[in-house]
Amino acid sequence: MLNIARFCALSGASTLFLLAACATPQQRCIAQATADTRALEAQIKTTEATIERGYALHRQSIPYTQTRVCYDKKRRPFPCNRTRFHPLETPVTVDMGQERAKLAQMKAKLAKLKPKAVATTEACRRSYRE
Repeated sequence: MLNIARFCALSGASTLFLLAACATPQQRCIAQATADTRALEAQIKTTEATIERGYALHRQSIPYTQTRVCYDKKRRPFPCNRTRFHPLETPVTVDMGQERAKLAQMKAKLAKLKPKAVATTEACRRSYRE
């Protein structure tokens, strides 16, 4: 059987699966209890930044091919290609009135979600003492 503590200490991967495996039951409970509020807070920050800038940012990844040297089993070099991605941000016009209305709605929703998240977090701490 895999020793999770040892696996977590050795693991350098940043996937959600590995992070979930390394978290304690209390941490997993709290993460689940606050997932909606954290997502909404991130959306609020993005919308506030859009309003402050005066425009939104469209993010996309542009693929390009990188040629490099690879080696076969007999250590003979040969050219090989690898697809890489270059991030590109472009400004996008937005309706500031709509953005402000959306921000107000998100803040009102967050005000309703926070008390439940706090209560659930406290329940997690009581249920899973560390």
